[in-house]
Amino acid sequence: MKSIAKAGQRVLLVLIAVVFAATAVFAAPPMFKIAPKGKKKIKIGVVEINAAVEMSARLNDVHLKSAKAKGWQLEVYDLKDNVPEAGNALDNMISAGYDAIIIHYLGLKGCENQVKKAFDKGIPVISVAAMGAGYPGVIADIGPMQGTCGSIVAEALAQKLSMGDKVVAMYIPALDNQIVKWLGAKGIFEAYHLPVARELMYPLTGDPFQWAYDQTKNVLLGDSKKEIKGIWSTFDGFGTNAARAAHDLGRDDVLVATIDDSSASLTAMAKLPTMWAASGFACMFKEINAATFELLDKIFKGEQVQSQKVIPFSPILVTKDNLPPKGYYVSACGYKGPPDYAAK
Repeated sequence: MKSIAKAGQRVLLVLIAVVFAATAVFAAPPMFKIAPKGKKKIKIGVVEINAAVEMSARLNDVHLKSAKAKGWQLEVYDLKDNVPEAGNALDNMISAGYDAIIIHYLGLKGCENQVKKAFDKGIPVISVAAMGAGYPGVIADIGPMQGTCGSIVAEALAQKLSMGDKVVAMYIPALDNQIVKWLGAKGIFEAYHLPVARELMYPLTGDPFQWAYDQTKNVLLGDSKKEIKGIWSTFDGFGTNAARAAHDLGRDDVLVATIDDSSASLTAMAKLPTMWAASGFACMFKEINAATFELLDKIFKGEQVQSQKVIPFSPILVTKDNLPPKGYYVSACGYKGPPDYAAK
């Protein structure tokens, strides 16, 4: 009887330990609050993985216009694909006394210490489409649901292919959000019984546009039986150039689906038979910017906010079947303008 009682006590202690551990693991993220900024001149830094990419340039343009309207100063630091430099960029902004930092698209593994440092110094860090909410110190991650971006465009491609057709994937393994996009797409291809012939991984060195073009040509030239029928990519720079390479080789039987509903991808969709679909959120940049600046407004007024918050946006899907007319951009609510998209 005593041994049973002792066993029961041990089980109870184990259960208490498990509950305590679970509580510790799933404890609410810390709150963030600073003294009101008042009439201080606000200075915001944006860390951009590649400011020359259309999706980055357009989002930064919206940020700059909003900051100017508020009388804030906003500066963009372009990493030019040099991801390891992100930590130094954040250190410089922290040392220079920036009032807030926005990080676009970049995985935060290499700069998580700087993010925590900014939090401790009262500098809010907000990530956009970077899955930053999992990192302590990030106030919020704002942007599209990454897995959904990857899976909806993969399914749009899968529905055009036949069981057994082979597909090729292009992505950047160094970025968290791209891995999640790929995992979502991979599950779709498995469900549709579409074997993945190759996973082409961009190493963040060299011209990404030329890399995608050359890689596509090499893969398709080696596809003597023409078994590859689809190409999926996480970036319009990959997708549009993959579509162009396939078309240049006379492989119009290959369909390309990409992430990023940029004007480049929509123009390629209008002009190239190989470009089939794109998913993304470019049509929601104004809304994403508004959510970002609304959160910063609250913080600068001295309001308390919870950190590590997710503010999600549902991505949209554009295919040749719902491609908007010239001068308009497709959105979840239908066509909208003025001319964000202009087929040339």
